Order: sequence, then structure tokens, then C-alpha cells
Amino acid sequence: MAGDTKSEVWLTFALTKADVANALTLCYSLKRVLTFRKIGVILSNKLSTPLKMSLHQSFDYLFYLEEGRNTVELKEADFVKLFPLTLKAFEMCVFLPPNTLAVNNSDRIFDECRNLRFSGYLLQESAGLDMFVMRPSWNVFENLTKGLLKTGGMDMEKYIRKWTKANNQTCQPLSDKYNHLLSVHGFPQPGEQAEVLLVNTRDIRLDMNAGELGMFTKVSQLSQ
Repeated sequence: MAGDTKSEVWLTFALTKADVANALTLCYSLKRVLTFRKIGVILSNKLSTPLKMSLHQSFDYLFYLEEGRNTVELKEADFVKLFPLTLKAFEMCVFLPPNTLAVNNSDRIFDECRNLRFSGYLLQESAGLDMFVMRPSWNVFENLTKGLLKTGGMDMEKYIRKWTKANNQTCQPLSDKYNHLLSVHGFPQPGEQAEVLLVNTRDIRLDMNAGELGMFTKVSQLSQ
């Protein structure tokens, strides 16, 4: 394993109570498969104190979504995918939606992307802005912010896809050889395999009891 793992981080977000429960489960699953990277969460200041404390106790890093930087007045759910560009303490982030589960150790995503030449976003076609690799950059953040202001409300994901294609010398979509690393189709269908990551199609509730969390049995079976 090459590279400085301290400069690479998993990122997710928690803007609502449902997000918190899902994000905690993602964090647990990444630790369960023994990731070497730290795990961070971007959270809304609107969350209650108990919810913030639960995140604090589980995640390595907490980043409050700085709405003051949202000069484009994007929805929180959109701005949270632009905000990681400002986290200059890290060289690379892998952004996952909170309802993702790590089935096996997923660190090779960092290893395989480290030497690719890109700035800002590295997108995987089927996942779009749900899952992406990112190199934080103030320049990219400012350029995208200015560009979005000029569009007068163009869909952010559409704009960023257009931007990555226009800058394909330094920011290219993930090639086909990475597709097996990301699954956005829920649990695998017969004959398919979610080799590393999958999206849980059911929100976790904070009031679930142990019996209701039977999904872990299913995840454990997938990872064997």
C-alpha cells in the first residue's frame, strides 16, 4: 500500500436524522472491513445535539457544512457535494452517500486513483455525483461556483458533468476498469457481485432494535 493514507479520507454526509443513522452504519461497515483511511462526515448545523454527539463518537473527522460559502444558493443536498473541494487538508477524498455499505475492504479505490491525473472530480458514469473521487481544490471550487452563478440555476450535477468533460486532460471519468468497485444497484442480483461497495436500499432508523438490523447478516454473507 503506497501513499500517505493520512492525506486520504472517506467522506459522507448527515443533513437529516435519517442521514445520521445511515452514515453511522456506513462508518461501522468501513471500520468492520479494516480500512486504513480515516472517515469523515459533513453535517448540518441544524441537527440536534444528541445526533451531533453520536457522529462525534464514531467518525474521525466532523466538518460542518459552511453555508456562508454557498453563494450560488444551492440546496443543502447539492452543496454538500461541492463543499468537499474546500477541505484542503486532504489530497484525495472518496465521497459516498450515507446509505452505502462497505462489503469488503475498499481502500484500493484510493490506491488505483492516486496516480491518475485529475483535478476536482473523478466521476464514475453510473454513480454520477452520488459516489465520486475528489482532489480538494480552492481553484476548482471557485471556478465551479462562478460557473454555476452564470448558468442561472443549471442542475449542478449536469453542470459538473459538463465541466469534467471540458477539462478531461486533468479530470477524466473513471474508466471501465473501475466500474466493478462501485455498485449503485442495491444488493447484487443473481449472477452479480458487489465486490466492494453497495447501496443499502432501506434507510436505517435510529429506533431499530437488534432484530431489525438483520441486514448485517446479509452483508456478512456477501463479504465471505
